[in-house]
Amino acid sequence: MGTIEAEFEGAELGDERLDRRLVYIAQLVGANPGASFPTSTGNDANLEATYRFLNNERVTPAEILAPHVRQTMRRATQVELVVVAHDTTEFNFGRFEREDLGYVGRGKSFGFYGHFSLAIDFATQEPLGVIGVRTHERSGTKGRRGHKALQTTGDNESRRWLEGAIDADALLRPRNAPIHVMDREGDSYALMAELVQQGLRFVIRMAGQKRKTQEDGKTVGEALLGLVVLAEREVSITTRRLSLLPAYRKNFPERNARLAHLRITATQVTLLRPASSSRSPAKTLTLNVVHVYEPEPPVGEPAVEWRLWTTEPVDTPDQVFAVIDAYRCRWLIEEYNKSLKTGCAFEKRQLETKAGLLNALAVLAPIAWRLLLLRTLVRDDASTPATHVLTPVQLKCLAFALRQLQRPPLPRAPTVRDAMLGVAGLGGHIKNNGDPGWIVLGRGFEKLLTVEIGYIAATGDERCDQS
Repeated sequence: MGTIEAEFEGAELGDERLDRRLVYIAQLVGANPGASFPTSTGNDANLEATYRFLNNERVTPAEILAPHVRQTMRRATQVELVVVAHDTTEFNFGRFEREDLGYVGRGKSFGFYGHFSLAIDFATQEPLGVIGVRTHERSGTKGRRGHKALQTTGDNESRRWLEGAIDADALLRPRNAPIHVMDREGDSYALMAELVQQGLRFVIRMAGQKRKTQEDGKTVGEALLGLVVLAEREVSITTRRLSLLPAYRKNFPERNARLAHLRITATQVTLLRPASSSRSPAKTLTLNVVHVYEPEPPVGEPAVEWRLWTTEPVDTPDQVFAVIDAYRCRWLIEEYNKSLKTGCAFEKRQLETKAGLLNALAVLAPIAWRLLLLRTLVRDDASTPATHVLTPVQLKCLAFALRQLQRPPLPRAPTVRDAMLGVAGLGGHIKNNGDPGWIVLGRGFEKLLTVEIGYIAATGDERCDQS
């Protein structure tokens, strides 16, 4: 794990001074990502330079993010299989109107929507980085549109799922043929037909079971009944509190943590083209379906159930487990959105124009990725050695810093989790308080890098270049 500045080096903003300024801003903000710009920049001169940079008409979000995308592509070449999770999140800046912002929520607040594509290592479920970002806003004047209009209009928001997948796939091939993962919002006949035509692999959660199939006019739900159980698995289910949004409560009911015993079936179905996708050239679409369900949930608890569309093979237990594990990677993009909003406090940024906010989002996107990586690593399997994420020099510096702060020492053979809890300790985390949060991990890691720089300056030991 190198410095956050490495995710911005090599930017091509058309001016070397702007390139240097971007790296410096990333260094300042990355050291305290949850703080406001006045706090993180440290003084009036740095604050003014930061605002000038973010509001500079010559600077674009794509140019800011380009070095991080290249680093993500580089990391992707080092793993065997990449999953790309896609998701859209809302950025709400309240009722204070800002230049060029649209409406979010119920149309009473100003903001925009961000659609992110996050590359993930399938084997370790570690985030590799952001591979694509798209933003859009709503004017609040469209009203309801029919199927034909939705399929032909250029501003159809659903296009972001297809375009994001195609763009990410093109960047990662030929070294990797990634599996694209989407939630229920990606369950569209036209989208899946286009992905199949483009030769893309995917796992998409099914939104409904009423689609008609070629199998004697059965619905998809009927086609899934009575299938032989192919595999079983026990999984730990986390606590989920009742959502404040009424629209979410049906799909995401409240539940308690438990160990769930799941059964898994799989089959292949051929869908008939629905009226809502009449412009799709594919009259039929053949896909595999994996059905995961909990036959006997505890009394009062909602049953776990997933129905997954996929292009992956589903003939053996190992194959269906691979499909399920690919979809389970999707939780990381939900955590990434939280990292942007909580760890990086993006919605609290006091920029007055959409252009400035989008540039700020591009600066914060790699910082949010690194916070997510740190938090993912702290939950890593206890058997993974700490050298998986830190160099010997960094471990030596971490052990020294913990002693100086009179924090619990590292074990003789530390694991990844030991090392990340140590890093969090540098940031002020107390072990008895559970897993550390976004901000304390980021603060601790920046302190570790500062200690490492001092060590190298004092000893001339530069072996950390191997990181």
